[in-house]
Amino acid sequence: MVGINRSSTAARAVASAAEMACALGVNLHLVMCADKSKAVELKVRGDEFYADWRSEAEQFLQDAALELDHDQVTHVVGVGSPAVMLCEEAHRLRARTIVVGNRRVQGASRVLGSIAGEVVKNAECDVLIVNTTS
Repeated sequence: MVGINRSSTAARAVASAAEMACALGVNLHLVMCADKSKAVELKVRGDEFYADWRSEAEQFLQDAALELDHDQVTHVVGVGSPAVMLCEEAHRLRARTIVVGNRRVQGASRVLGSIAGEVVKNAECDVLIVNTTS
């Protein structure tokens, strides 16, 4: 499983996780935490309306899954702390590995405060931190 958001670093982590899942012939599970307080404004032919935050996040994940070169992709959208959700979802699914990007992970002090650091400290399974800085 892999954490995903709209950042370029997350996109690189997801691509790496998909490559590994495809090579191993296993399912890839995308996990996204959405901020339900932020509605998404849409404009269609001059009309404006606000989309449901969960529907918009679900659509984002469906689109992301279609872009991957892997046909065994599932996903979930939740709210709250991304690190907590990743660990809880991994526990629920009995995942073997959580893949996260290394956005802003530099040096020991920064790792301890990052999402990746929190996942490493609390996960019941292996955690792979993908180098997404290059």
